[in-house]
Amino acid sequence: MNMKLLLAAGALLASTSAFAQTAPASEQSSDDLVCQLSGDCGGTDLEATEDKPESRGFKIARKTDTPTKTSASATVDRSRARIAPETPRTAAAVASTPGRKREIDRNARPAPSAIGRADLRMSFVTGSAELTPAGKREAMKFVTALQSPALSTRKFRIEGHTDSVGSRESNIELSKRRAQSVVDFLASQGADAAKFDVQGYGPDKPIDGRNAANGANRRVEVVLVK
Repeated sequence: MNMKLLLAAGALLASTSAFAQTAPASEQSSDDLVCQLSGDCGGTDLEATEDKPESRGFKIARKTDTPTKTSASATVDRSRARIAPETPRTAAAVASTPGRKREIDRNARPAPSAIGRADLRMSFVTGSAELTPAGKREAMKFVTALQSPALSTRKFRIEGHTDSVGSRESNIELSKRRAQSVVDFLASQGADAAKFDVQGYGPDKPIDGRNAANGANRRVEVVLVK
C-alpha cells in the first residue's frame, strides 16, 4: 500500500516538473518594449557611448536621488545606540513613489548589445497575414509603448520572419505581408505609418542557435532605426 502511494506521489511530481518546463514565457508589457527598444528600463538607462570599447557601445547610467549631505555631528555610536532595520519596500510602494518609474526585473532587462530590437510576439491565422485577437492585443502594447517619451519621436523597421518550411519565395512574401499587416494595424490605432519601414526576410534570418526549420523563427520583430 505504501509503495503504491510512493509511486503515485512520484508520478505527480514528475508531471508537475514537466509542466514547469513547458510553461509559457512571462507576459510582455508596453514597459518591457520601451526597455528593450530604448534602454529606458525604469530606473536604469542603458545609453550609447563610444568612450569605453569594452562596454560594447553602451554604458549604464543609474538614476538616483540627490545625495543627502551628512556631517560629523550626525555620526551615531553604533555600540551605544540600537538602530532599527529599514523596513523593506514593496513593489507597490516603489511604483507609487512620485517621480519613480515602474521597476523592471533586472533578469528581464536585455543585454546592452540587444538594445534596439524586440519580438512583438505577433500571432496570425495559419498561412495568412491576418492578425489573431491575441496578436492584436500584443500590437496594442506596442501602440502604448510608442506614446512613451523614449519612443515617440523615433523611427522603426518592422521585420517579418518565417521558418524554412515551404518555398523561400512564398515565405519571404508571407513575412512581408505579415509585417505590413502589423503596420496597418498600428496605423488604424493612431500611429504614424511613416515612422515604419517594412521588411520581409522569410527564413533567411533564423534566431541564433535555432535550426531554420524551427517554428520559433515565425515572428515579427521591431528594430529601432533612429
